[in-house]
Amino acid sequence: MHASDPESFAHRYRLSIFRRPVAARLPARGFAGAVAVLFLLTAGGCSQWGQSGPASAYRPDPGPYAIQVAESVSLAFPALEKDLDLRITFPMGATAPASLPAIIFSHGGRCDRDRYTHLADHWASHGYVVIQPAHLDSSSLPPPKIRGMRMMIEAVRTRRLDMVHVLDSLDAIGALVPGLGGRIDASRVAAAGHSLGGGTALSVTGLVMIDPSNDTAFGFRDERFDALLLITDPGNSPMMPETPWRVVALPTLVATGTNDFSGLVRHIRKSRSVYRYPAGVGFAATDNHYLFVDDMDHYLGGLICKPRDGDLPDADAAYIIGGVSVAFLDAYLRDDADARAFLAAAADWRAEPRATLSVR
Repeated sequence: MHASDPESFAHRYRLSIFRRPVAARLPARGFAGAVAVLFLLTAGGCSQWGQSGPASAYRPDPGPYAIQVAESVSLAFPALEKDLDLRITFPMGATAPASLPAIIFSHGGRCDRDRYTHLADHWASHGYVVIQPAHLDSSSLPPPKIRGMRMMIEAVRTRRLDMVHVLDSLDAIGALVPGLGGRIDASRVAAAGHSLGGGTALSVTGLVMIDPSNDTAFGFRDERFDALLLITDPGNSPMMPETPWRVVALPTLVATGTNDFSGLVRHIRKSRSVYRYPAGVGFAATDNHYLFVDDMDHYLGGLICKPRDGDLPDADAAYIIGGVSVAFLDAYLRDDADARAFLAAAADWRAEPRATLSVR
């Protein structure tokens, strides 16, 4: 486990504190050295702290709290006969909140759980505890004994069980990590995820679908989740119906963009075996906040999920997502008036030329 003060946090996870135009992105291999130079130029950049009003709710810069990271916490999961490996990030220090809203984040399919650290650290610096389970298909774990399609079917099934087990075990998780005991607020919890992890988050927050391979329904609503945060749009998958998040009766933020397609999906039409809704399902009458970033791709240029040779790291998209997601979390997990006003005035938001924010 390691800790960092706000300055060292900004130095280690610089993606949230510098800005570059899209055209100036660098290939992934040369990214780290260039960031170090840019950090020297921008470390004293703007901060939202001291501001007030709806505009201050957009917080793309690191927050005021030092963070602590427990990189590998083993949580017993007898029902699946395994130990569930967790990465846990939370604020520490004299000024850090005693009670922390929680984000349970599900990584993308076959992704490295630890490739989402810049998002987790950003949220933690703003006062949240972020719990990241490594699912069966995570590339951060040793390969499972089962492989191929059989492994992925089992991973999809157990992913949602992992999420619920974390939710069931918040007190036990706090007790496993020095400095976190008694601080996780189980009454304020967001389900979050990227790509397949977004589908996982959907499947525990109310999205029920029919598996076309066997005509059985899966998915459920765990009433303990208060909000849904999706990094990329699961509805872009050829196996998913369009805008599946509109079925979920929870406040939702979807962060997507022009090129939000995984692999070769952009060249594939919706599958004939697409998952479908049960009869009678309709869209929920809840606010769905839709962040659209021009030129953003499914992996933010290789910043999340896994490194991708030749991709151009999109630090600017990560910066924007960080700022809007904090506003969303503050609005629905903290009932922050400025954050709610910011989201309500989304159509008038002009701070980021690449991005638009709307309600759908």
